[in-house]
Amino acid sequence: MKKQNEIIQFKNIRNAFYVYCDIIERHGKGVGDFHYASFYIGCVILNAIACEIGLKALLAYENNFSHGHDLYDLFGKLSSQTQKKIIQYTLYDVEHFKKALLECKNNFIKWRYYYEMSNLHVDYKFIIELFCAIKENLDNIKPNR
Repeated sequence: MKKQNEIIQFKNIRNAFYVYCDIIERHGKGVGDFHYASFYIGCVILNAIACEIGLKALLAYENNFSHGHDLYDLFGKLSSQTQKKIIQYTLYDVEHFKKALLECKNNFIKWRYYYEMSNLHVDYKFIIELFCAIKENLDNIKPNR
């Protein structure tokens, strides 16, 4: 087990993100006509952790390693150029993007213990678009760094 203060290489974090990409691509990108709650809950959790890992991979690429689950905090640590690329890819205006990100910042924490919460809400369209924007940015980075 790695110690808390050890730095994980960008390539390793990026590869972990792509493991989640494979799962998401193979098992659906949304609820669609599939009405089972476990599928939906699983997709929310999977997309949240994938976004977290993807943001951490982008941060590692920028030599700004980070910990934690808060998507808003992780996104805020990215360079302004990377933030701009992600927001542009989603086609949201900046204010709407930041508001949606703030609302879903703790999806992984909230949804993995969904049974302890009441009135959970998720903007699934946003979290998928965030995931796709992060993936687009990682796809354009040469993995040999």
